[in-house]
Amino acid sequence: MNKRKVAVFVEGQAEYVFVRDFLCRWYDYDSTLLGIECFSLRSDLYNSEPYLFGDRKSVNYYQIVNVGNDRSVLSKMLKEAPRLQNAGFHQIIGLSDMYSDLYHVQTKERCIDVAVNQKLIDECQNSLNASSQRDLLSYHFAIMEVEAWILGMYQFLQQIDSSLTPQFIMSRLQIDITADPEISFYHPAKVLDEIYRLAGRQYGKHLNEIASITSQFSKDDYARLLASGHCKSFNEFIKDLVAE
Repeated sequence: MNKRKVAVFVEGQAEYVFVRDFLCRWYDYDSTLLGIECFSLRSDLYNSEPYLFGDRKSVNYYQIVNVGNDRSVLSKMLKEAPRLQNAGFHQIIGLSDMYSDLYHVQTKERCIDVAVNQKLIDECQNSLNASSQRDLLSYHFAIMEVEAWILGMYQFLQQIDSSLTPQFIMSRLQIDITADPEISFYHPAKVLDEIYRLAGRQYGKHLNEIASITSQFSKDDYARLLASGHCKSFNEFIKDLVAE
């Protein structure tokens, strides 16, 4: 019997894997507490992804939908909302990166602009408020990308290569990896790639790359980020996602 039945619409592979693996860690891989089904949504057709955990009768059932386009998350979740409400879903959540072509147009100088952040957040909220399913709907931006949340747990880098200490990264790239990545890095995925290259590797948002990272995170890692005061957008999303 479901206590919570939640649909999560995400923009791409990085967000899909991050949410999927976070939920598994958070609920300690307990299939009585957690059920997950994953889909890709293309041309309004749901395609099952090769990942299934628990079942639809788990206490907390999540349907994660990768729409494959940052500009489509809002429209897809709004379109699907009536059907999902009729199917008994208690909550419908959207997640996309703030970093986008639209953001570049708004800022010109390629820098984090709090006013632009709020403008885009308000525009999304206005769209949600106009929906008859508005009580079920919420939308979150990872600021500036979900990779900022990953960099907020930077300790994992030394599991990739022991040389990737904050001191070494600072000396080579002049990047303070201990700072709040949400307010420090305009393009977090690029920062992560630059750090990877110090160890002779690359990061390009590919499924295997993001899965390799998230497989190293523990529930304690996520809890530390939540308690750190960094990545406010992560805190807000997780509170909505797990209702704690």
